[in-house]
Amino acid sequence: MAVEKGLKSMTDKQFDERVDRTGTNSVKWDYRDEIFGRSDVLPMWVADSDWPTSGQVIDAIVERAKHGVFGYTKPGEETDELVVNWWKKRYGWEVDPSWIVYTNGVVPALSMVIESFVRPGEGVVLQPPVYYPFFTSVERGGSQILSNELKMENGRYRMDHDNLRELCNDSDGSIPASPPPTMMVLCNPHNPVGRVWTKKELERLADICLEKDVMMVSDDIHSEFIYEGHNYTPIASLSEEVAKHSITLTSPSKAFNTAGLPASVAIIPDETIRSRFKVAQNKVLKNPSVFGLEALMAAYRDGEKWLNAQIAYLQENMEFSYGFAKEKIPLVNPVKPEGTILLWLDFRPLGLEKEELEDLMVNKARVGLDFGHWFGPGGEGFVRLNFACPRSTLEEGLERISRAVKSKT
Repeated sequence: MAVEKGLKSMTDKQFDERVDRTGTNSVKWDYRDEIFGRSDVLPMWVADSDWPTSGQVIDAIVERAKHGVFGYTKPGEETDELVVNWWKKRYGWEVDPSWIVYTNGVVPALSMVIESFVRPGEGVVLQPPVYYPFFTSVERGGSQILSNELKMENGRYRMDHDNLRELCNDSDGSIPASPPPTMMVLCNPHNPVGRVWTKKELERLADICLEKDVMMVSDDIHSEFIYEGHNYTPIASLSEEVAKHSITLTSPSKAFNTAGLPASVAIIPDETIRSRFKVAQNKVLKNPSVFGLEALMAAYRDGEKWLNAQIAYLQENMEFSYGFAKEKIPLVNPVKPEGTILLWLDFRPLGLEKEELEDLMVNKARVGLDFGHWFGPGGEGFVRLNFACPRSTLEEGLERISRAVKSKT
């Protein structure tokens, strides 16, 4: 994206400052010993950011807190309007307000979708290596995972559309897969490999799913994080027919670093699908939290300038981390992200078993990362690094990894 005039100074000032997150019950910082077995690792795993959210969001939360009464909360027409305007302005997608259903998290929403539309024993297609809560969401409902593994070609991942068709039907169109897929869960942009799927790739996938009557559910929570040369396309925006067979799940929680304030959005164009989803939703606390709702509204109403400044900083962090790995850790192959806040690093040339790779990162480098095998088939030998942190923190983590790899070789 082009950086607006004046954003550079805003970027350097706000995002370069290190904020001490210890003692705040931070999953990333306060549970290092529990997760990694030692408390001195530099945590670069959980996909939240190490800087404060926008001032507009903070001000809205503080103002709401002054009211002092925090009863049951429900979004209204103003919230609908903010969501509709956000999608239209940033992505050109005309979302009807009636399509919007509010939830208290993308992962809980995904679990409700699976519970609503997939019977135990039926298949759900995933595209590993992929965000690991997808696996537990499928398995918790008694469904079976069908793996449509991504393929890497010349350092870039692509979808395997031929395999997807085979999962839905035998190559000659005669023998359905067992179990037959009922649903496909997409990740766009893809976590952890960083692909922003092109319109053509999404059209091929949608054609197969429509032909085989497979519902498409897309986790688009990283959709704000798109880097220069790439464009994000919501799969439901492809056509009216695709929209009727799809659910889009999203939230401002990644873009505005508000994961501790649950508030998310399910966009469900088809009325019948939307009604069934709401029935499942009634079994749980379905609405965003009081402060989650305030954060969502403030982000979509007033947060765009701050967001653009953050993306400009992240673009530089992405380039820095990718370039550092290419130059100073030559045995490790970075996959250049097109979106997300995540760098996917290929350690397979070192020939390490997963326990050896974990030991190298945790005990030698003293860096806390997500390990590739957590993300399912195709993830073995990789690690995921979150670069949404001050440049100095990022450089320190990469230097630690570089020294550890050099000591190993």
